[in-house]
Amino acid sequence: LIVALAGLLSGIGLTGDRWYAFIVVPVAALIGWVIGSYFIYLVGTRLIPAPNTKADLGEVLRLTGYARVTAALGVFAFIPVLGWVIGLLAGLLGIVIYLKAIMHSLEMDIPRAIGTAMGSWLIQLGVIAVILLIFGIGFAIV
Repeated sequence: LIVALAGLLSGIGLTGDRWYAFIVVPVAALIGWVIGSYFIYLVGTRLIPAPNTKADLGEVLRLTGYARVTAALGVFAFIPVLGWVIGLLAGLLGIVIYLKAIMHSLEMDIPRAIGTAMGSWLIQLGVIAVILLIFGIGFAIV
């Protein structure tokens, strides 16, 4: 629900680009979140697990979903200058929250969480970019 709502607000901020952005952006955000969270789960439990890692996919989805709340600030994307400043600050805060979500859901240290997050972000970014480009919507990280 949080991911969809944050995506919806980001889509509203991009409606000046395309009127249907408020529909496509939340769908892209949900698809990217599920695929990225699954990747985090696989890497964190199979490839580079910490000795005390005991996580399930639901736990990873829940915590990474909550970490996406800063994407809701994308509703301000339409404001000249201020929109990208708010987006930048929200993105930086989102990175910190996302890393903490990975660390807590997979019970791992910071270097493993960073490695897991970097791979996940690349996958999510690719999925979201492809979906938004198919619909001709200006690219925004949601």
